[in-house]
Amino acid sequence: MSADGQSGAPHGDVGCFAASALFAVVFAIVWLAAITLYGLIVEQWELVRVRREFSYDWVFLYAPLIAIGCGTALVLVAARRFPAARVTMLIVVTGLIALFGGLSLFGLGGLV
Repeated sequence: MSADGQSGAPHGDVGCFAASALFAVVFAIVWLAAITLYGLIVEQWELVRVRREFSYDWVFLYAPLIAIGCGTALVLVAARRFPAARVTMLIVVTGLIALFGGLSLFGLGGLV
């Protein structure tokens, strides 16, 4: 035991580091998956006439927002904050529905 009555490394620092690492890994995986799916569906199969501005928005705005939401939700699940994780996933799913609903109703012109 140390002089302040604690033994070993403080648990809060380890948990914070583990949550940060989990968030970073999930963020990178989801961001790359979103960009890959966008490239396969929109550009490869040419389902939607692509505007250059939207592809940049997708890579640098929409995909990171989705990745941040998924990473945050997974960290909240790991921290056993289930109501907060559910609300986070509700926000992410609602945003995706709005994004793809806007795409299907208005095309890329409605989003750009």
